[in-house]
Amino acid sequence: MRNFTLILLLAFLTSACSATTGKKMIQGYNLSKNIAGITQAGMKEEASNCIKDIFDTSNRGSGC
Repeated sequence: MRNFTLILLLAFLTSACSATTGKKMIQGYNLSKNIAGITQAGMKEEASNCIKDIFDTSNRGSGC
């Protein structure tokens, strides 16, 4: 019974009806991996880039 359930789940996840479900699962996994890699130094650098963009309106390279 367990094998049947796993096969049914696998068939559903790979079918056209659940095209967004599999994609969302992968996006969620990648998001959690990226969040785990955030450092305090990286956050400080992003914040300082955004503050610099406030005062230098001709340069919008940091994505703020």
